[in-house]
Amino acid sequence: MADGRTGSQTILVVGGGISGLTSAVEAAEAGYDVVLVEKSPYLGGRVAQLHQYFPKLCPPSCGLEINYRRVKQNPRIRFFTMAEVTHLSGSEGNYHATIQIEPRYVNENCTACGKCAEAVGAEISNPFNFGMDKIKAAYVPHPMAFPMRYVLDPSIVATADGKAAQDACAYNAIELDMAPKKLDMNFGAVIWAAGWNPYDAVKLESYGFGQYKNVITNVMMERLAVADGPTMGKIVRPSDGKAPSMVSFFQWAGVHDLS
Repeated sequence: MADGRTGSQTILVVGGGISGLTSAVEAAEAGYDVVLVEKSPYLGGRVAQLHQYFPKLCPPSCGLEINYRRVKQNPRIRFFTMAEVTHLSGSEGNYHATIQIEPRYVNENCTACGKCAEAVGAEISNPFNFGMDKIKAAYVPHPMAFPMRYVLDPSIVATADGKAAQDACAYNAIELDMAPKKLDMNFGAVIWAAGWNPYDAVKLESYGFGQYKNVITNVMMERLAVADGPTMGKIVRPSDGKAPSMVSFFQWAGVHDLS
C-alpha cells in the first residue's frame, strides 16, 4: 500500500503508549488523518502495566479506556500493532516511511473466545508481567488489551499446538501462514512517541538481579501490586511466594550508566 501524494496531510505517530494515543486522537479530532504504529500486540504502552499512574493515582484503565474509545470512534485513525518504522526519510511536510508489520497469526475474525488457548498446551514466559509467570502460547496480552485479539507465539506456529489452535477456532481467525507485511507511505509530519524500556538491571552486578530470585525491579514491583498481576495484587517473594518481612529499595540505580 502506498500513498503517492507529495505534501501529505497524514500524520505518522510512532508509539502507541499514552503519549502516542493522545497525540493520535488529538490530531485526528483536529481534522488530520493519522497512522499510529506500535511494536507490541496492543496499544497502551508501559502505562497499561502500571498499578496506578501519575498524577491521578488511579488504575491506568481509566485514561486508556477513554482513549481506546476515541480511537475506535474516529475514522481518521488507522493503527498497526506488532509494527515498526524501519526507514524514515524526507523533510518537513514530505516524509517517506517504511512500516514493517510482523504476523500475529490471528486475524480480525477473532472474538477473543479463548478456544485457541484451551487447545494449546505450550506455555511461554509472560512478557506483560516481565516473565514472573507463564501464559499459554496462544494468548491475549492482558485483560484490557486493545485490540482485544489473541496472539500466537511464533514458537508454536509450525507445531501440533498451532494446528490444534487453528482447529479449535470456529471463526477462521487463526492464520498459520500469515507473513510479514511492508507498507511504504508518505506523511506530512511525524510524531515520535516511542517510549522507553526498563533499565537492564543485570548490568548492576552488585545488586544480584538475575542471580537472586528476590531481587526485582520497580516495574516488576508494579506488576506484583496489580490485582490482575502474577500474584493477584499480593506482594510476595518470587522465591517461595511468601510475604517479605522487610523490603529495601535502591533508588537511582544505574542512573550514571548512559550506555
